[in-house]
Amino acid sequence: MADALDHLNTTIEELGPFDGILGFSQGAALALSYMYQQQVGGEPAPFRFFLCFSSVIPFSADAGYCQKIIQRLCALQWDMTVTPSADEPPLTRDERLFCEVMLRTVIAAKKKGAALPEYSMDVYNQDDDSKAPRVMHAQLLAEKLHIPTVHVTGKRDSDFMHNMSDIAHGMCEERLTRKLEHSGGHQPPQKDAEVKSVIRAMEWAISQSERMPIHRL
Repeated sequence: MADALDHLNTTIEELGPFDGILGFSQGAALALSYMYQQQVGGEPAPFRFFLCFSSVIPFSADAGYCQKIIQRLCALQWDMTVTPSADEPPLTRDERLFCEVMLRTVIAAKKKGAALPEYSMDVYNQDDDSKAPRVMHAQLLAEKLHIPTVHVTGKRDSDFMHNMSDIAHGMCEERLTRKLEHSGGHQPPQKDAEVKSVIRAMEWAISQSERMPIHRL
C-alpha cells in the first residue's frame, strides 16, 4: 500500500499539477487513501475535486492506524470470517465496528472470489500484526476529507461493492459530496442521460472547488 501511494505521489510530482482526479474501483480507493494521508499530514491538497467511481474499500498505509484494535484481535486470535456472537470475548465498539466492516466488504468479496490477489485473513490472528490490512472507516478516522467529491455507483453492482462504496462516501465531508447511481454494474455509466448527470455533478464539484483556498503541492 505504501509503495502504491509513493508511486502516485511521484506521478503527481512529475506530471502535475492537476485540478482534479477521477478514480475507478481500486484506483478510486487509492486516491481516497492518498488524499486522506496528505490531509492529516498537513500537506497541501494534491487535487481540488475528486470523481469517485465504484470505489472498493480504502486501506491505510499508516501502521499506526487502528493498531490497538488489530493488536487485540491478534492477541485474541480472532477469526475475521465469523460474525461475533454474544458469548465471544467482549469487543469494544471500535473493535466490533472493524470486524463488521471486514465482514461486509473484504470477507464478502473473498466468498464471491472477487478479492484479488488472494490474501489470507490469518494475518489478523497472528502475533505479528504488521501485515494485517487496515481498512478505513469514517468512525475510525480522525477527520473527514475536505474537498468536493462525486460518488458514482452501479445499481447492479454486487452488495459487497455497494458496502465498500458507501464506506468510501462516508469518508468525505457530507456537505461537499454528491452521490449518483446509474443502471449498470461495476462500470462507469454508459447511457447518455446518466453520463450527463455525472457531468453536471462534476461541474458542481468544480464550482465548489473554485470557492475554496488553493494550496498546491
